[in-house]
Amino acid sequence: MGTKRLSFLLRSLLLVAGLGLTLSGCFTERGDEGELLYGRHCASCHLENGEGLRGIIPPLVNSDYVEKNRDILACLLRKGIQGTIVVNGREYNQPMPGNEQLTEADLTNIINYLHTEFGSPRQRVSLGEVRAQIRKCP
Repeated sequence: MGTKRLSFLLRSLLLVAGLGLTLSGCFTERGDEGELLYGRHCASCHLENGEGLRGIIPPLVNSDYVEKNRDILACLLRKGIQGTIVVNGREYNQPMPGNEQLTEADLTNIINYLHTEFGSPRQRVSLGEVRAQIRKCP
């Protein structure tokens, strides 16, 4: 085998291996990215432990609202919420601003962090689910 061909094959293998490592870490598997994003965009209101501010900001820990609205969580995070909502039997009427800058991957990671840390939603979401939700946002 010629030196040029061997060099080409080695570069190709390195490229494929690098892509494999990069892609294996994408979206819902990016380590603590969900925690970092939650801390940056959500914790100031819902607190680091997800308990919210009693009577003002609803909790995310074991939240029946999050579970009941799992199919629109990405839209809620991106577009925000206005008006009265009921969470775990208690009414809340504090507007939640959305964040249009959050990517689909960011939204996926935040929602899956909620799943892992706070038990709501009960099931993880995939990037495909988040994309479908975003397409349906009002």
